Amino acid sequence: MRRTITTLMFLAMSGLAFAAHAADNWQYYATAGTSSYRISDDDDGQSTVANAGGQVQAAGQTQNALYVADTSAGSGVMQAGFLNGGSDCCGSCGCNQGGCGNGTCLSDCCDCDCTCNMFRVEWLGWFTRARNAVPLVTTSNAADLGVIGNPSTVVRFGSDPIGTNLRNGARLTYSHLMGDGQTTLTGRFWGIEDGSQTFFTDTTRFGTIGIPFFNAALGVEDAFLIASPGLTSPAHIRVTAKNDLIGADAWGSRNWYSDGSSSVDILAGYQFTRLDDSIRLNSVSTAIGGPLAGNDIAILDSFRTRNQFHGGMLGLIARSYRGPITLEGLFKVGLGNMNQTVIVNGTTTVTPTGTTAGAVTPGGIFAQPSNIGTQTHNHFCYSPELNANLLYNINSNWRAMVGYSFIYWNQVVLAGNQIDRNVNLGQATAGPFVPLPKFQRSDFWVQGISLGADYRW
Repeated sequence: MRRTITTLMFLAMSGLAFAAHAADNWQYYATAGTSSYRISDDDDGQSTVANAGGQVQAAGQTQNALYVADTSAGSGVMQAGFLNGGSDCCGSCGCNQGGCGNGTCLSDCCDCDCTCNMFRVEWLGWFTRARNAVPLVTTSNAADLGVIGNPSTVVRFGSDPIGTNLRNGARLTYSHLMGDGQTTLTGRFWGIEDGSQTFFTDTTRFGTIGIPFFNAALGVEDAFLIASPGLTSPAHIRVTAKNDLIGADAWGSRNWYSDGSSSVDILAGYQFTRLDDSIRLNSVSTAIGGPLAGNDIAILDSFRTRNQFHGGMLGLIARSYRGPITLEGLFKVGLGNMNQTVIVNGTTTVTPTGTTAGAVTPGGIFAQPSNIGTQTHNHFCYSPELNANLLYNINSNWRAMVGYSFIYWNQVVLAGNQIDRNVNLGQATAGPFVPLPKFQRSDFWVQGISLGADYRW
């Protein structure tokens, strides 16, 4: 799937780049003081049109002249206006005397200056950085007891990266141009779907199922057996890994440079992101042998993390106009506080078979009384973001777009990094008192393509 999306993104970018090149080749230019008009900017002056309508281009306006076909007059090509990089772009197109709806104002510059609002909707096809998880479920033959390192033991969940699938999402953007014609206020909200991954197995598939760990009391690899011939029947285990990501930002931008065919804006504002991550193990087995025979045993291990970023941001927005094609780039960096929380919980419930009341004790396998609880820390975080978009102007109001986005955070806590395999299941009666609470941090990123449209009015 990742390769397919990458290929589609490459084809889309290549197609729009070709369209941009074609559009650039059909920017018409004129020579002051003549009635002949050059058709293209790369034909070495070989093509001209006689009897061209419209005013002759004045000195100093030999670049970025705009032309439209005058089919009614039969005069071939008519000059509609000049885009000489001046501050009154709309005035040169007549937008101030009737608006862009008069049929003669076709440039991106005039469209932008003659509209005050923009609303954009995008579909997001994004990937996140893969998340780590220690080995959580093993299977083996009866003799090897699900212990890692034994010949028949196979890790069924964990060790491999999780969360590498494509995630759909949406991004909404609204912009308003202020009365000075130079300052724009923009707000965005985006989110991607839950990155959920679930593993399930039971005794209908494997006779021996274990949760592997390093036995701190004995100093050896070990496994807690969820299913074992002669001890439990039936039994099952489920592992659920989940990841949620949303963000919002708002900024004000002001034009710093503009020459009629390109512009650069400086922006400053506020940024928010929330990243939640969790891993949850649930197992249920019925003991048919040993001291707990005749009881149902339910074990829960839950590791959850929450990251909330609040910060200021600075950046640039650059645009280049090539006929109906607009190339748009956004780069900004958020600087602020990442509030990080790790929540660990675990229980073991023993219930006599056929009843509903059970005895609940704190602690599962990886979540023990020594590390159960909530920890919260605050750390400085930086978060750069890059967006590159190609937009096609369908008309003076609607534009279609394709783009690429990359966002990075240097400080996050993820659930899989908080699981410590060094475990003493008997810590209530004898040491060592492990596992200890962890607060391991890592970086995180999201990237992918976007498809959408915006409406300007």
